[in-house]
Amino acid sequence: MTANTIFKKLGTLRFDLGPACVGMFATLPQAVAYGLIALYPLGPKWASFGIAASIGSAILFGVISGFLGSNRFLISGPRAVTALVLASAIHIALDRGSSPADALVIAFVAVFGAGIFQLIAGTLRLGHAVSYVPDPVLSGFVNASAILVILGTIPTALGSTASSIAGLFENHDGNIIAFALVVSGMTVLGHFAAGNRIRFMPAATCGLIVGTAVYYIGVSFFPLPKAPLVGIIEISSLWHKPILFDISSIINTLVDNIDIALASALTIGLLASFDTVISSRAIDSRTGQHSNVNAELRLHGILNAVMGFIGFLPGSGALSRSLAIVDAKARTRTANAGSAIIFALSLIIFAPVVAALPLWATAGMLIAVALQAIDRMTIDKAWKLITKRQLYQRVILGDVLIGIFVVGVALLFDLAMAVCAGVLVSVVLFVLGMSKSPVRRSYRGSRVHSRILRKATSIQWLEKEGDRIGIIELQGALFFGSCARLRSEALHLLENGVEYLILDFRHATSIDSTGAATLRALHLHCLKSGKQLFVSYIEPEHRIGRLQNNNDNPDHPSNHRHGKIQPRWIWLTLYANGVIQTLGKKNFFDDTDTALGHCEELLLRRFGKQSHNGRRGLFANSLLLKGMTREQIATLGRMTKRQRFAKGDIVFSQDDECDRAYFLVYGRVDVLINVPGTARKKRINTFTEGTMFGEFAVLDGAPRSATIIAATNTLCLSIERTEFTTLRKAHQDVVTILLLNLSKVFAGRLRLANIMMSELEQ
Repeated sequence: MTANTIFKKLGTLRFDLGPACVGMFATLPQAVAYGLIALYPLGPKWASFGIAASIGSAILFGVISGFLGSNRFLISGPRAVTALVLASAIHIALDRGSSPADALVIAFVAVFGAGIFQLIAGTLRLGHAVSYVPDPVLSGFVNASAILVILGTIPTALGSTASSIAGLFENHDGNIIAFALVVSGMTVLGHFAAGNRIRFMPAATCGLIVGTAVYYIGVSFFPLPKAPLVGIIEISSLWHKPILFDISSIINTLVDNIDIALASALTIGLLASFDTVISSRAIDSRTGQHSNVNAELRLHGILNAVMGFIGFLPGSGALSRSLAIVDAKARTRTANAGSAIIFALSLIIFAPVVAALPLWATAGMLIAVALQAIDRMTIDKAWKLITKRQLYQRVILGDVLIGIFVVGVALLFDLAMAVCAGVLVSVVLFVLGMSKSPVRRSYRGSRVHSRILRKATSIQWLEKEGDRIGIIELQGALFFGSCARLRSEALHLLENGVEYLILDFRHATSIDSTGAATLRALHLHCLKSGKQLFVSYIEPEHRIGRLQNNNDNPDHPSNHRHGKIQPRWIWLTLYANGVIQTLGKKNFFDDTDTALGHCEELLLRRFGKQSHNGRRGLFANSLLLKGMTREQIATLGRMTKRQRFAKGDIVFSQDDECDRAYFLVYGRVDVLINVPGTARKKRINTFTEGTMFGEFAVLDGAPRSATIIAATNTLCLSIERTEFTTLRKAHQDVVTILLLNLSKVFAGRLRLANIMMSELEQ
């Protein structure tokens, strides 16, 4: 490793130090609280053991999963829901007459079994089932997690000894302390006041410093009540004999209590797996990365088996702590594992400082972090619905209602039930027949070309390098149940040489917010890998600006020509979810042929530029004159006439009399045909420099079969039919070579057309 590489890595590490500190401060109060929750049934004398078991899990689980986990920003460790299940198992065991030591054995056997369950689930790739969780449910999960953290922290932030919000109303003895509210409130204000203004220190740390300073100033100069402190934690208590070391003792204990261990193991395993997978996907959505949830499950399964064996609390993905380091601008996994390492070091080196932190300030910090974790896009959508500022409200109404439903179920029951209920409601809202694959077919640019007829050398380059262009034709509905197939197909193409990816929406019927998020994720993936994403056949909604300016009701039929023209729902959904703004309108094309032609131009700029000796060299080196001597070329050249056309000029019209053929020296011309029964014309081809058109004039003399219009300023060399007849009589050798080469051009076009037809019929 060179010195420059070392300095570069050290430079990156310094940016992760702040987020790691934020993760440490977010972990500390939670680790203490979860330890107290898990062993609460055993009484106060087991509190220190419970805290040590929780801290040990936070350190060991956090460091290993931080360095080895698939999701580099997913902080893992003890969680409240699994701590509650553990407490329930201990409580049931005690009710059956088990001793505290035996109850602990039963509980940690359950943790060990939960780890085995997770390991099996990851091995069987069951984590991919979460792909069917729609984005509104995911947003509801994130918002519900944040709200639950806030509700659980409010009693401490108010200085109350109550264990819940309900406990605040059960006691009427004035147990809320005003000074506690001031300390926690100043912590929250300090957090948001710092924001991005202070670069060298995370906002969460700034808020904690402000709250702690307010507390110590208050108790030092005024007779104000004192807060409970974090307190000194004995690190030595982490090292003890593994709880499940004595196998014979474990078997005797489980004889009459195996049902408790199995039920608790299954519950902890399900909750931990669900928590990890959903949290990992939420972090992926926030950061734009794509982690392997099955690998994460396997690692967590192994770690939880180890936690159960040595007697530590079970671990899983912690969304609030993970979002804390993400919002603190973490760059690498060092911030993840570093939060656990700094947490351990803080307990050893800075134990007095950590011990002196008032729990009122730490509660305020957790509330601030949770508020920051709430999904702003969901709040913005809901606010636009309430204030009626959202155009075409139906494109976001379902998302908002599902998100609110998930939050409500989570508050009434638990997170796992909330997400399951949200998924069920989402599935009911969609027709089951829409779940077929959204990928109609996919093909490469080497097999199918645009309707731009180019010179032979350009076509050769496109056949050689065309595999760098990939086209995916979509069909039906692109929603949460079908996005995984699209993402898989797109990533397969991008990982196998495709640099320009076109998504064809011609046969797509609808898209939801999850589909929009998939497009945004594919665009970000392309940007990171130096590739480009293009979209075709999505009709833009041009009435957005007029409706915004006039403040009209967008759903009124008068805004759609008395209801005859329906809103462009796909465009509106992409616009409401920020996809149009992210990709840029320049990446949207009216049709796939135009998009394909654009990608071909990008390829030719890289690979297909060939030098010519001026424009005359282009004519002399064309395939049409291959095999001719200079004298023969000069003879043919004297028969031609130079003709210039400005952009928009008609070279000739359909049904005109054929009188001459053209060789395009530079510029472009479009080939259009009349649409029967209408006054419209349809473009079927485009000719570029080095190609010939109107050649049937010198062969059969039939009326023109199409209209040719100059797409740019154009220069052509033309030969009249009469001149060709004269040339045939005077210079038979020139005509013979010319007709032979012309036949080769026709054969090449026919071969290319056959390949394209064969490809498109698959």
